[in-house]
Amino acid sequence: MFAEWNQSCRLEERTCRPVVNGKRIPPDIAPITWAFFADGVDEIAGRFHYFDVNPRNQSAEFGYMVNPKFRQQGIGTKMVALAINNLFATTDLNKLYCQTAAFNIPSVKLLEKLKFHRDGVLREHHELDGKLYDDYLYSILRRELRCTHKSSQPP
Repeated sequence: MFAEWNQSCRLEERTCRPVVNGKRIPPDIAPITWAFFADGVDEIAGRFHYFDVNPRNQSAEFGYMVNPKFRQQGIGTKMVALAINNLFATTDLNKLYCQTAAFNIPSVKLLEKLKFHRDGVLREHHELDGKLYDDYLYSILRRELRCTHKSSQPP
C-alpha cells in the first residue's frame, strides 16, 4: 500500500532533501570545522562548524562556540560574521541556519545583532537538568547578508 502511495507523486514533492534518479541520497559533505584565533593570542578563541549541507536547497546548518576566556568581547559576533561571509563568498549556498536554546541569551543576541531571522520555535525541545526549554531556529539568506554585512574583519 505504501509503495502505491509513493507512486502518486514525485519524491521531490515529499521531501526537501537531495534526490537523484528518484531516490533520496545522504549528504556527501562531512561537517567542516574552522578554528578562530584572536590577534595576539596563541589560544583558539572560537570554533564555527557547518554541516547537513543540502545542495538541492542550497542550505547548511551551522553551530559555533566561543572559548569561555574570550566571551563578552565581541569575538563571537566577528567570528560568525566572518564565517557566514566566507561561506556565501565561496559556495553556492543560499541559506545558513542554526538552532539555539531560548535560555542561551548571548547566542540569541548575537544572531539577532547579525540580522538573522527567527524562523520558528521548537517548544520544550531542549532538556537541561530535567527541565524542558524552547529552542529557536534562525536563518539568514544570501540576499539578506549583502544588505547587512558588507564586510567583516576577523577577530
